[in-house]
Amino acid sequence: MKIRKILFVISLGLLLAGSQIVAHATAVQKQGGQQSQQQATKSVSGKVTGIGNQGKSFTVEVGNGDSKQTLEFVVDGQTKVEGHVTTGTMVVVEYQSMDGGQNLCVRVSAQQG
Repeated sequence: MKIRKILFVISLGLLLAGSQIVAHATAVQKQGGQQSQQQATKSVSGKVTGIGNQGKSFTVEVGNGDSKQTLEFVVDGQTKVEGHVTTGTMVVVEYQSMDGGQNLCVRVSAQQG
């Protein structure tokens, strides 16, 4: 009878220890997933050349002279807009390059001048 009790206690202890290991591994996986979703933030400045998709995207011409290029940015609910931004406005854009080639605008600031 005592042997059964001892085996039961040992089995219960192993079961509880195993569940704690699984819970810890799950927490580590969640933290790793959150870190991989965070992208490096980049910054450019230029002139807004267009606003599209009902304000959910815009284009900015960056560079000087022959090295001008147009970049497209998408906007989401987390994007911060500082100032009044319309076509022709000079802006500074902070963004993250996303999977699939899109540039997610984190913050856009209208510049005076």
